[in-house]
Amino acid sequence: MGPSRHRSGERYRLPQGRVPWAAVVVVLVLVAACGSAVARAPANPAPEAVGNELAAAGAGSLPQGTAGWQVAWVTPSVHLTGLSVFDGTHAWVAASDGRIYAWDGTGWHVQQLDEDLGHMVAVDQRDAWVSSDDGIRHWDGKRWTLTGHDGVVTALAAADARHVWATDATGIRTWSGTAWTRQYAATGMQFRGITAADASHAWAVGSNADGSGVVVAWDGSTWSVQATLPQPLSAVYASDARHGWAVSPEGSIYTWDGTTWTQTADLHIVLADVTGTDAAHVWAVAASGEVLFRDGNGWAVQYQAPTTLSGIAALDAGHVWAIGFDTVYSTVPQGGTQGWSNSGL
Repeated sequence: MGPSRHRSGERYRLPQGRVPWAAVVVVLVLVAACGSAVARAPANPAPEAVGNELAAAGAGSLPQGTAGWQVAWVTPSVHLTGLSVFDGTHAWVAASDGRIYAWDGTGWHVQQLDEDLGHMVAVDQRDAWVSSDDGIRHWDGKRWTLTGHDGVVTALAAADARHVWATDATGIRTWSGTAWTRQYAATGMQFRGITAADASHAWAVGSNADGSGVVVAWDGSTWSVQATLPQPLSAVYASDARHGWAVSPEGSIYTWDGTTWTQTADLHIVLADVTGTDAAHVWAVAASGEVLFRDGNGWAVQYQAPTTLSGIAALDAGHVWAIGFDTVYSTVPQGGTQGWSNSGL
């Protein structure tokens, strides 16, 4: 997909605080079933060396660091559901109470919509999309307009303003500029994540009816099944046509080398989302609060959040954002700005 700003950053709704692995799995299954709606108000390469160690020891064996992470803001008891960034001074966060929060490089601003919000993707200041219990809304730089879509959206991604995709219980749809059109019908599949490297390379991931993982790929003209994997998948990110990563709620990380999807790590934690900026800078987040970073050689715990994490988005190493139940975390200095402003987007 290229920069992760062009994808939906939230995959699952997670309860506040640290929770046992089994409980999180139950939550993920239930949320996956109900989508974003809430009540209104590579030849197979050898696995990375670190991946072999993780298979035995889990994420606790990874190197630890903080890398400048900090709490950007807390929205008490307001469930954050979507995250997207598209340049160094713009980040968007959607919430279940209908609010959209925007970072402009100096402060936070808020806009209130009348429906519960879910997944989000933005490509520039005049083109952003957010799913809601009424459909999908598009931001044109001035207002949010309902664009239709009659299904519960499970993920959003965009390569640019003319190549936008949404997954739902019935398959994959694309935005024509005026309407959502079905491109792929999911027979026995449940999609949970989608990413776009460019207009001709996109991937959607999820699970088959038997519980195995599935990857379908877009080649610029058609979607087709690219791989069936042992575990269900929760999110996917691709930096280009030959470098991709998919994560599983069962803890595995799979890597795409342009030819084959291969399991390269098994962390024994619930992985909720993955993003990156290029093949040497990839991040993943876990329900247990870990922000994992891969620098091209192996994975390390870059930050341990005190809450669950559900989404992550990145522009570069200095501009990375993550969301938990009601908290925004960031590597971006927040300056002297405190709190949200109602001065508009």
